[in-house]
Amino acid sequence: MEAPPPPPLPALPDDVVEEILLRLPPDDPGCLFRASLVCKAWRSAVTHPHFRRRYIGLHRHRAPPVLGFLHDWEDERIPDFVPTTAPPFSLAAPDRRFWRPLDCRHGRALFLSDHLQETQELLLWEPITGALRGIPVPAAFRCRWPTAAVFCTADGCDHRDCAGGPFGVVFVFAVDDEDEEDCHVVTSACLYSSETGTWGQLNSRQYEFTMYFEHHSSVLVGRSLLYFLSDGGVILEYNLDSGELAVLDTPPEDYGSGPERFNLMLAEDGGLGVAEAIDFQLILWKREVSDGTDARWVLSRIVDVGFFDTGTLAPVLGFAEGANAIFVKTVYNLSMIELQSEQAKWECDNHGFCNLIPVVSFYTPHSRLQVPGGEHHGPVLRLNLLRRDGQQGAWEEKSLEWAQVLFDKGCKAINEKDFANAADCFKHALEIRVRHYGGLAPECASTFYNYGGALLCKAREATNPSGANLHGKGQKDGNMTGDGDDSDLDLAWKMLNTARVIVAKSPDKTMEKVNILNALAETSMRRGDRDRSIDCYIEALAILEHLVRPDHFRIFQQNVHICFALELASKVEDAIPYCAEAISVGKWRMHNLINAKEALLSDKGRSGKSTLEDEISYLARMLGRLQKKLEELEQAMSTPSDIMKRVVSQASHEQNVNNTMARTASSTSQMAGSNNSVHSPTMSPAAARGSTGSSLTDFEIVGRDMKRANDKPISDEPSQKRLAADDSPSVNEI
Repeated sequence: MEAPPPPPLPALPDDVVEEILLRLPPDDPGCLFRASLVCKAWRSAVTHPHFRRRYIGLHRHRAPPVLGFLHDWEDERIPDFVPTTAPPFSLAAPDRRFWRPLDCRHGRALFLSDHLQETQELLLWEPITGALRGIPVPAAFRCRWPTAAVFCTADGCDHRDCAGGPFGVVFVFAVDDEDEEDCHVVTSACLYSSETGTWGQLNSRQYEFTMYFEHHSSVLVGRSLLYFLSDGGVILEYNLDSGELAVLDTPPEDYGSGPERFNLMLAEDGGLGVAEAIDFQLILWKREVSDGTDARWVLSRIVDVGFFDTGTLAPVLGFAEGANAIFVKTVYNLSMIELQSEQAKWECDNHGFCNLIPVVSFYTPHSRLQVPGGEHHGPVLRLNLLRRDGQQGAWEEKSLEWAQVLFDKGCKAINEKDFANAADCFKHALEIRVRHYGGLAPECASTFYNYGGALLCKAREATNPSGANLHGKGQKDGNMTGDGDDSDLDLAWKMLNTARVIVAKSPDKTMEKVNILNALAETSMRRGDRDRSIDCYIEALAILEHLVRPDHFRIFQQNVHICFALELASKVEDAIPYCAEAISVGKWRMHNLINAKEALLSDKGRSGKSTLEDEISYLARMLGRLQKKLEELEQAMSTPSDIMKRVVSQASHEQNVNNTMARTASSTSQMAGSNNSVHSPTMSPAAARGSTGSSLTDFEIVGRDMKRANDKPISDEPSQKRLAADDSPSVNEI
């Protein structure tokens, strides 16, 4: 008789698992990645922001590792990101056939789109989180070989984990001044701030030579000086505080080297340095500034690397800020030299690289889906994330089929009010479609919208009647993505905003844009951003007025939402005209509905009488409340002291107690649809019967359960050339 199997070992406590995972070496990022695949509990542990903070803090006395480097060499056999760790570890960098890497610093990498594109732009990529953000180039830019630098702008940041925070970008380019007889060249630089989303003043200077920037990236000295090395061996200094430009010479060529052999670096004292490789030696210079004298280059150090048995050194290709390491190639291979230890490590064969941009960071896995975003940027070029051969294999077709299955499941879950399951389905469908079509492809707009809408519904469902937990973050599972730093509502805003960016690229006025803007408005209101919510509602109204008749119920509804949003923002004077317009449209619509009802009574073969009666009854109640609200607003403007406080207090009470704005865009609760379509809001005046409350405390009725017949897919919505028809006979016949 066989002995019974031994009892299973007890599971390790979560805190013990975390302590073990924290001890994994940062030089081998693949360890943490593989650990995240062991089980759900381990993945939850290593992807939590708290774990990353502890992990970095545990290694705060050592420099972050060099994970690998970016390059712009055209050999298709070489990946976009080349790892320098052992065993190799990969990051999904943007395709270099469409994006030329320019710089990497403080957890962010910067790319420039291909010059053959009609509209060029910059792309910000966070290697650790995978986040992408498009940035338009300055309007004055016209040059083939510009350069740019990215850096963190957070006060007091140690730059060991500053991804996701504020950042700046300096863009540099040179053009010939055709107006000058001497044909001087104008070199210009401009500073972009992520906090304002705009470029600052363009600073320019004239020089007698053209500066192109293809073979070198920048170096940041301290917190205020950026240095760029042109292909001709001229160093350009940009002062972040003053915006001034200055030109510096490279070190003297005492060793017989040409300017093309130099590369910028940081000196041992943190100042500006230059490295050059000659024969079997690495020669390091530093720029020394003395009081009362001009700055000069002095020889700092010579590193003998004669142990190379593959040939003499060729030009230095890149400097890893934060890790104090230099990439240099020999005749046959590429190596990284750690300057502190003077140890060299072979990385890969010499593929003809002309510039390398090291990626320096601590790595921890991240579970959140990241998308192109950012509020202040123009149309973003499509990110081509297809396989390198560009062919659609059978596996890709199956992936798209699976994405469709997931999308349909998500739509079904929405109808069944299983919002957590719906969000999960839409998330995975989105990952597949983004990977196939590209991050901002039109084919992904509806999936971004549905995913954001499902998260909004999930947050709305999690909100308790007292108004607490407005961010919709459950106590048990937190965020469906596995992160603790972003609530469902925050992620919903990112998804909906990305959908807005995609559809905004088309000049057409569509109901899809209206639905996205309304959902974004509700999300913004729930996040406390009332001004953005108002802007979205007003923009949606401007589009809606081109799509439906002036007496359409959605025109009435939109004006009510804007009025209430303005009141919540204490903009009582601005709310008055929208309240008055809602009353006017409501009266007009009710008059037309009454006429349509009389026409139905004389036509026994027609149906829809009960529907008209429900809407007429609802409008009558709402118009009475709106008229009372208008009187309160007008009185508040004339006697703003106590009445104004009462109006604003009532509005805040309505928001917190009844979550009135939570129902604003019911498009997110009725989003079942086909592959790339989104259902518009559904509304039912019948559902509003029996509601109670004084004034407009049941504004939520406007967008909550009102079952109108505009729940057709976007593909069936009218274009701006054809006014949409209501389901009620009144609109069809008037």
